[in-house]
Amino acid sequence: MEPTQTIKPKDVLSYLGRDYIVEGVLTYKAAGKTTRLARAVDDEVVVWVEPLTDDMDDRLLVLSEIQDLHVGTPPPPSISYRNNTFLPRQSGLATIEIAGKVPGRASGSFEVWRYRAAGDMYLHIESTPGGRVVLFGESVHKGMIDVLPGGA
Repeated sequence: MEPTQTIKPKDVLSYLGRDYIVEGVLTYKAAGKTTRLARAVDDEVVVWVEPLTDDMDDRLLVLSEIQDLHVGTPPPPSISYRNNTFLPRQSGLATIEIAGKVPGRASGSFEVWRYRAAGDMYLHIESTPGGRVVLFGESVHKGMIDVLPGGA
């Protein structure tokens, strides 16, 4: 199993010359599918990484929270953002579990939407009791991220 399939709290992710500590991992369960997002931090910089799902995958999602996209929930059928047109890929009610620390987030059931644009660009939108969360990013080859196991 690839290290990028088993990202967990306290692991270190090395990406684009920075080392990020994984503080927490969100597990989303919706429509029989499980997806994970790891929150990794280096100082004030936070990235969200979706690990590989199986041995056939070779790309991970790397996302960052954005504040400049003003979209309601539920989102529209297409979203224009940063010169890209995003179309829906997944949506629905997801049960979210948290391992580790993820400030401002809670376990429970929330609406989640995933949009994709050309060039493997993604938007991830959640409607939570604390408000709307929007993540933006792209898929990257697994060779661009190194995972170093953290302490117990």
